Amino acid sequence: MNNKKLFLLSFFFASTLLLSTNIIFAQTDPTKFAQKVADAYGFKYFKNVSTLSYTFNVKRDTFPATTRSWKWNVKENTVTMVTSKETVTYKRDTIQSAAMKSIDGRFINDQYWLIFPYHLIWDAGTIITSKSNVVAPISKKECTMLTIQYNNKDGYTPGDAYDLFIDKNYLITEWNFRKGNAEKSSLSTTWQDNIKIKKLKISTNHLNADGKFRIWFTGVEVK
Repeated sequence: MNNKKLFLLSFFFASTLLLSTNIIFAQTDPTKFAQKVADAYGFKYFKNVSTLSYTFNVKRDTFPATTRSWKWNVKENTVTMVTSKETVTYKRDTIQSAAMKSIDGRFINDQYWLIFPYHLIWDAGTIITSKSNVVAPISKKECTMLTIQYNNKDGYTPGDAYDLFIDKNYLITEWNFRKGNAEKSSLSTTWQDNIKIKKLKISTNHLNADGKFRIWFTGVEVK
């Protein structure tokens, strides 16, 4: 077989393999795809977690960074928030006051940035879809996009949608947050600098395209 025929044959098989991979992504049940993403981050091991502690940091442009530390007792569903101004401990299933709901809203926001892949499985009232060969907003690489859209009545920010850009290892490389399921993204950031603790995989750094917006985590502890 001459080199030209060998090249064409190799190209054919490579193209077929790539096409087959994309078709698998497109035809897979999106909920099963979501499960694979959650599993890639160690979802099945979260049942062994008793407490999760971390510090959430956010920096916007030239403004000073905002920092909040959290300790979540998963088994008892109690949360402690520590800031420069206050320390508050509360039980999540007994929240009544507007002030406590505001704190719990911050807890949910910060937790989403830390362990969002688990919410693909935990959260009810959602519609999950997937699409192959979508260009990621920051890297401009083709990825499989997994979208989760929330209904208009549950949670602190109902109706929002998230587009997750997934690599071949079922890990999130970037995401879009679309407030109110708007067509255009309200915010796009990376998911990077993964660490592994107690078999949980956690992304600790998120930046937008120009680097002027950043969310990162420090002091992550799992017990």
